[in-house]
Amino acid sequence: MQTEEIHLKVNAIHRLKTVILSIGLENTVSQLLPYLQTLVEEQDDEVLFSIAEELGKCFGLLQDKAIFLPLLEELAKHDETVVREEATKSLTLICDALDDDEIQNIFCPIITRLAGAEWFTGRVSACSLFERAYPRAGAQKERLRRKFLELCQDDTPMIKRVCASRLGTFATKLEK
Repeated sequence: MQTEEIHLKVNAIHRLKTVILSIGLENTVSQLLPYLQTLVEEQDDEVLFSIAEELGKCFGLLQDKAIFLPLLEELAKHDETVVREEATKSLTLICDALDDDEIQNIFCPIITRLAGAEWFTGRVSACSLFERAYPRAGAQKERLRRKFLELCQDDTPMIKRVCASRLGTFATKLEK
């Protein structure tokens, strides 16, 4: 993973599952996560796409299903569309595996932060997450509805477009 060659680094990241199984939970938290964070801050889009993809596949190996959420939240704000979309896919996979308390206390705040992001990239990613979290959001439901409505009225055409494409699916999750 530390090579300068992009294709070698991507191939190594695709073996992340093997690395996690080899080093164990403690080393994953203390060494691998900080290393992945440095990669997220300074790598090419191909590497970031691979990280986003693999985190969605590897979260089930750890007892703490939410451990990769901060990295994926960061990737969901990335400029490159394919990186954002892959991070969003991984976030939805993890959302489905979380219990209701984790959704309310960890995942809903992520959606809220993304929806309130300064740049449009985070807000675009947030639009795709509402429908997954809402049914199990408990006391956070009202906040999620308000945030989605705010995004629907955003001045950025790209955000309005994503909201329009997600409105039907999100509406099916709302109470009558």
